[in-house]
Amino acid sequence: MTETKKRLFVAISLPDEILQQLEELQKKLKRFARDAKWVKPQSIHLTLKFLGYVDPVKIPAIANSLAKISNESSSATVQIKGCGFFPNSRRPSVFWTGIESNDLEPLQSKIENAMADLGFEKENREFQPHLTLARFRDPHGLMYLAEEASKHNNDQFGEFTARSFVLFESILHREGAEYVRLQEFRLSPQ
Repeated sequence: MTETKKRLFVAISLPDEILQQLEELQKKLKRFARDAKWVKPQSIHLTLKFLGYVDPVKIPAIANSLAKISNESSSATVQIKGCGFFPNSRRPSVFWTGIESNDLEPLQSKIENAMADLGFEKENREFQPHLTLARFRDPHGLMYLAEEASKHNNDQFGEFTARSFVLFESILHREGAEYVRLQEFRLSPQ
């Protein structure tokens, strides 16, 4: 009997003080989008690579690859700033806050290439680091949210040093996704 495939992704966890700042922003804006699916603050993370549904026998090879990357990579300074919508504010499907970091691109690129070597499809879009705060099924009636969110376009929500990244399993439930840490990978100090 084969084990069920696991839904996996590689991400950076956020410090509690950053999560508190993002929760405050969510509280300010929730009333403008009551039908939105707001991400629980403790579930907000910075995705580096979504792997999708993976056969558990591949997990050791993934972990070995990620361990090599962590040994060759330095910690990353990450600034959380501003907010916006994917694909845009007129027809939003995702509300996000932005990431500024000169250190993330090389790390993400190494992970992308290493996972491609293991047979995972390369992302065809440019890496746009962000934190998802809400998702929308129906983009109609969100103009007040877009208007209110624009007041926070230049807000700073904190800065931190990412000293590790994590291989997560995402378990989908009716109430939302549960993220289980499978393995953490420490980055070298800068």
